[in-house]
Amino acid sequence: MEIEVYVQANAFDKNSNDSMSRSIVAETKEDFNRQVEEFESSIPYTKFYTTLVSDEELTLEQELIVSDYEVE
Repeated sequence: MEIEVYVQANAFDKNSNDSMSRSIVAETKEDFNRQVEEFESSIPYTKFYTTLVSDEELTLEQELIVSDYEVE
């Protein structure tokens, strides 16, 4: 059985109330990291912060996939 992780990536503009989001679904750490990097490079804001949120508690296998990032 393949292990997948589902995470909502959010970016919040520090200069306004604007935000953007993208769902990330990945089976490998490399794919997850690539998708997060693509999301971060697509953010149009000059000053922003990002969050990664999971709707469920991650298993150990899922935590290994997202281990380069902090997931709430």
